[in-house]
Amino acid sequence: MPTTQFVDFYQVLQISATADAEAIRSAVTKQRRQWVKRQTSADPERRTEAETRVREIDRAEKALLDPSARASFDRERSTQQPQQEVPGESTGSWLDRAREYLQADNPAAANFAAREAIGKEGNDAEAWFLRAHSSFLLGHGRDAGFEFSEAIRLRPDYALYHYGFAEAFAAQEQWKEALSEYEQALRLDPGNPEYRTAIALVHLHDDRAGTAVDMMEALVKEHPDNDVYRYYLAIALHDNALDSLALIRPFVYNGVVVDAGGFAVVSAAQADWLDRQVQRITALRSKNPEVQRLGNALRDMYRDARTVKWDLAGSGGWAIAFVLFGVLPFFGGFGGSAGAVLFGLVFGGGIAALYTHTRRMPTWKHRLKALTAAGRLQRPGI
Repeated sequence: MPTTQFVDFYQVLQISATADAEAIRSAVTKQRRQWVKRQTSADPERRTEAETRVREIDRAEKALLDPSARASFDRERSTQQPQQEVPGESTGSWLDRAREYLQADNPAAANFAAREAIGKEGNDAEAWFLRAHSSFLLGHGRDAGFEFSEAIRLRPDYALYHYGFAEAFAAQEQWKEALSEYEQALRLDPGNPEYRTAIALVHLHDDRAGTAVDMMEALVKEHPDNDVYRYYLAIALHDNALDSLALIRPFVYNGVVVDAGGFAVVSAAQADWLDRQVQRITALRSKNPEVQRLGNALRDMYRDARTVKWDLAGSGGWAIAFVLFGVLPFFGGFGGSAGAVLFGLVFGGGIAALYTHTRRMPTWKHRLKALTAAGRLQRPGI
């Protein structure tokens, strides 16, 4: 039986060894969201593979986002030989070897064995599937797509092959094609929760977060104790919350992006909406760290939007008006003019009240005022 190979975290995340921290975080999120749903598979082998992959993603995140740990990993990686592509210690058919190498987390050897199996029997659907799956693990999306299509040609009624084909499309962010294959898989295996989750994720990527929320709400209702579905529902709720906020245009100065823009709260309704989504995510009681981060991020946005602040910019004119029409008449009137005292009291108080009303506001009001003046409101939101 083959032994477990050294795990290349860059291969796990399907990124280059020169990727920066932002690219690593993005890849971790993408891979985790792609693999967590497979932990609900009814097939014990696929479920075990998904659990192993998620653990590897977690390890990759810890190793590659810590500069010291990454340097140590890079040194270890430089001493490793490429994964053995010609399995010699296993007996049995090439097809058996491909299965063994996949179980041992050696997709390169599995890919070689599957190619050999196809060379001997080109019409073996499973051989094409194993080759496609190993290509997918290696990050060879286009190869995987062709190989999955061959497996489907030989066995068009097998839902798992369509699902694998869809995953290959999704890895390349070809959402329309992915949705078509996911839906075909679901037609062949009606009600499969893994396939339904995958379809919800496509809707998320295609800016239909509300649809994704509805689909995941239904799955959580059917499987209330399954944290995987709560995890994806939380993601959908988070994205749906952002979709209802204002969208801000980037600010570019002399060809340099000073502010990337993004989502912002610019109304009381948006702040209240955000608060409701935070409460819904919290109520899920998910143990997943990413769910907690998403909930905290929305909570921070809500608190910031509701925080009352002073806008002191351009206050000089107000100060002069307050002194001229409030302070001076008020104190000057003590020399014998009650009318001046009253004038200073009324006008000084009025100026102070008006200044407070226009300058002391929740952050969202300040933000709305500034963004409107700058012409950066691309979409006002709800």
